[in-house]
Order: sequence, then structure tokens, then C-alpha cells
Amino acid sequence: MLIKIVTFYVKESDVKAFIEATRINRKNSIQEEGIESFDFFQCKDDSSKFVLYEVYNSQQAMDEHLKTAHFKAWNEIVTPYLAKPTDRAVYIPAAESI
Repeated sequence: MLIKIVTFYVKESDVKAFIEATRINRKNSIQEEGIESFDFFQCKDDSSKFVLYEVYNSQQAMDEHLKTAHFKAWNEIVTPYLAKPTDRAVYIPAAESI
């Protein structure tokens, strides 16, 4: 299992459009084989900060997601909405790292 957490910092003027585009991406992503969970959160204390919490059953599933048409379209749409670069990290269960 791999967990990818991506934090987005969105321009205030583009928050609504970012949410709409990301909801569509999420709807399509959760239908992909190998994606166990694909959750989208907005920061309670900063409405322009968002997190995608993605759970994959393999590296291949994570790599394949980035090749899908819906991901590529979403990425092209939302990139101009970003106020600064995203933060991203991939995590594994701690037991696997021992």
C-alpha cells in the first residue's frame, strides 16, 4: 500500500473552480483499478488550502493514475489556479520500513 498526500495552495479567486474540477477528477479517479481511496479535503482554517489523500495498492497503480486522460485534463485546468507549488509526499505502512 502507498499513500500519497498532496497539499494545494489555491488563489482565493479560484477556490470554487478548483473544487469543481477536483470533484470531477476524484469521481473518475475512485473508479480506477488499484486506487483504494481518493479523498479531497479543504482546510478548516484556510479555505484556499486543500489536500488530496490518495491510497494505492501498488506503485504501478499510482503511476497509471498519472497517465489517465482525466488526471491530465484536471492537471491542465487547475495548474493556473495554484498560488504556489504543491507539497507532496508518498508514505508506506511503517511496518514495511523496518
